Amino acid sequence: MQFRKRVKAPPDIPQASTADVAFLLLIFFISTTVFDVNQALTLILPAKGKEPVKISVRNVARIVVHDKGSITIDGQPIALDKLKQEVAARIAANDKLIVSLETAPKAPYGKMVSALDKIKLAQATRISLGLYTGQETP
Repeated sequence: MQFRKRVKAPPDIPQASTADVAFLLLIFFISTTVFDVNQALTLILPAKGKEPVKISVRNVARIVVHDKGSITIDGQPIALDKLKQEVAARIAANDKLIVSLETAPKAPYGKMVSALDKIKLAQATRISLGLYTGQETP
């Protein structure tokens, strides 16, 4: 008696439901992903038609980031690493202090962000952001 060898078909993975499985995995990952939402500064904008509030100059610390990246506080040059201590000291001396951070249009973006970080680390709660349009200084 002679036995015949059966020719076996190579195993195949059915591909009919591949798109369905990929779609279900996509839905699963989208629905279970947690997005990191960064905290931002709270902005209090003036109401329309409201008169501007007049603030005494002694209650404002004006910090300017100049075109070349130098930083001044009330016109005096200051190093970035000393900014936190200076702002903290001024806030301790005057609890009504408003920190005004002005940035020149061509100033390095990283310098402005670093200065803002230092101001926030100094526990400043009243921060004003603005555009510096004055002449280039140190």
